[in-house]
Amino acid sequence: MQFVINGLKYDTEKMEKVADVKKWYKIDNIWTRYAYPGKEVGRMYDCELWKSAKGNWLLTHEEDYTKKYGQAIQEEEAKSLLMRYATDIYEKLYGDLEEA
Repeated sequence: MQFVINGLKYDTEKMEKVADVKKWYKIDNIWTRYAYPGKEVGRMYDCELWKSAKGNWLLTHEEDYTKKYGQAIQEEEAKSLLMRYATDIYEKLYGDLEEA
């Protein structure tokens, strides 16, 4: 898959898939505004976290089995997602987390 985001081309064929993670996305349309006035509505998506050779991060997910979305994210968000959903991969990349 290819995505052009902020003038940069992200090509998952040339990137390293780092982990499977999850992220909540807001859903704001006429139906959710009518059904849930004044409330923030969204849903959790299964996502794939990718890293380019230049160190840029990409988060991808699929909606309705046909639409593919890509979102460029900063390293801090990638770290947070890895800590939550792929602790072993986080520790491989950034070192062991401190024991509680």
